[in-house]
Amino acid sequence: MRYQRRDVNTWLALFERQEQSGLSAVAFCRQHEINIQTFYARRSDIRLQRTSNKFVHVKREVTTFESRIEGDSQTLSLECAASTLRIPANVSPHWLADLMKALNE
Repeated sequence: MRYQRRDVNTWLALFERQEQSGLSAVAFCRQHEINIQTFYARRSDIRLQRTSNKFVHVKREVTTFESRIEGDSQTLSLECAASTLRIPANVSPHWLADLMKALNE
């Protein structure tokens, strides 16, 4: 059998027929005189083409925080947009990290 050029729709139909046949890809290709390497390559290429178009580019906004220790009071002030949070400067760094993560969500 000479080389046969197939379009995407023909390959999709072949993939579906192979799945419905219950045969392994090797057995199906042998039965239909299709090169198994070509079958796998086209299936991989077509799957990649179909899934790569589904990605959406998302831009994430960056939120900036300012912090400072005010005078002798040892109070830490966190400012974000129009909000200010004042906490003791000796607060646990782990608690502060958890708070920052929660505020960033």
